[in-house]
Amino acid sequence: MPRVPTCLADLPSNAVRPLGALSIDTLRGWAQAAQHRFVLAPLAGINDKRARIAAIGRAFEFPSWFGANLDALYDSLTDLPERAPAPGYVVVLDGLPKRAESDETEALLDVFRDAAEEFANRGLALRVFYR
Repeated sequence: MPRVPTCLADLPSNAVRPLGALSIDTLRGWAQAAQHRFVLAPLAGINDKRARIAAIGRAFEFPSWFGANLDALYDSLTDLPERAPAPGYVVVLDGLPKRAESDETEALLDVFRDAAEEFANRGLALRVFYR
């Protein structure tokens, strides 16, 4: 039987995964306890790809010149350690489209997976949850 996580350290440090049974408030509390930056990106009802990426940019407080495309998202994510230093980052993408086979959703998650890999190379945690 899998072990039930009780703190941030019980979760993989660099992963992109469904939120599952974890609650947003629990993740927020764990991030705060570990002094990690917590980012909640509310995406429910946003059906346009560019608008969805722009909403993510607002949640991260990216600069006003942030270009709402996948390349700019990757660049801005990997610049986070310089712009907003923290020992780690916990991100919740709340309200992604339910279409399991959505190419747009998968491409967006791939950007976060690539960023998590880059963070791992730097010895930093990037945990991304979605629902």
